[in-house]
Amino acid sequence: MLLLAQLAIGSPSMQCRASPRSLLSWLVSRGLRHDVAMIHPVPPTLMPVLEAVPARQSAFGWNRDVWFAQLRDRPDVVDALTALEDRVDRHTTAAFVLAELNNDRVLSAFTAAMVWGYGLAGYGPSRLRRVLTGVGGSRSRDAAVRPDIADRLLGAVSVVREQGPVEAYSYMYGTGRIKYLGGAYFTKWLYFVSAVDGPDTPAAAPILDKRVAVWLNANIALRLRVDRTESYRLYYGLLGEWGRQFGRTRPQVEQAIFELTR
Repeated sequence: MLLLAQLAIGSPSMQCRASPRSLLSWLVSRGLRHDVAMIHPVPPTLMPVLEAVPARQSAFGWNRDVWFAQLRDRPDVVDALTALEDRVDRHTTAAFVLAELNNDRVLSAFTAAMVWGYGLAGYGPSRLRRVLTGVGGSRSRDAAVRPDIADRLLGAVSVVREQGPVEAYSYMYGTGRIKYLGGAYFTKWLYFVSAVDGPDTPAAAPILDKRVAVWLNANIALRLRVDRTESYRLYYGLLGEWGRQFGRTRPQVEQAIFELTR
C-alpha cells in the first residue's frame, strides 16, 4: 500500500491529494481495481456474511389501497399492478419490472420498483406521486403526471444496459434527471432494469442508498454520498473487488452490507 501511495502521490494528478479516499479514486479512474481492496480491505464484520451461502432476502407485504390512491388518474398503472404479488422481494420484483418493460409499461415497472424500494415506509406512495408529477407536498395529489417521466426512465434503461451502471448513474444526475428522484432510489430502478439475467447476476447495478453508504463510511472511513457520481464509481469498484475475493457479485455484496444495517 505504501508503494501504491508513493506512486500515486508522484503522479501530477495526485499531488496535494494523497488521502486514502483520493488514492482510491485515482486507482479506480485508471482501472486499477485489483489494488482498490489493498486500500480498503473487507471489514471483519462483513467477511462471515460473504463467506456464507447467499440467502434470499425476506419478502414483505404492501398496501395496495394506499399505493393505488396515489395513481387514481392512471388506471392503466393500477390495472397492471394488480398482477404484482401481495408479498414482494428482489426476485419477484425484478421479474415483474422486466415483464412490464417488455410490454412497454414503464410507469407500472417503475412503481413496482418503488413499492419494493420504499419497503414498509408509510411515505412511499406520496413520494412516488411527487416524483411522477414533479410537484412537492400536498399539491402533487392534483397535479398531472409529467409526460417526460417515462422517456427519462427508459433513457436510464438504455444507458445502464449499454454503457454500464456508472454511466447510468451519471445520466440520472445529468440529462436524465428527474425532480425528487435521488440516487438512493434511482439506483433501485437501475438495479431492477439491469437484472435481465437475475437479481444477483454481475450485470445488475448495485443499489447505493443511505443505509449502505452510512455503514461503509463508518466501517472503512470513506465519505460516500448518494448524490455524487464519483462516490458511486468508488462504490462500484470497491464492491467488485470485495466480491471477487469471495466469489460474489456486486449486488450480493450490497445485499450483505444491507443485512448488516438491520
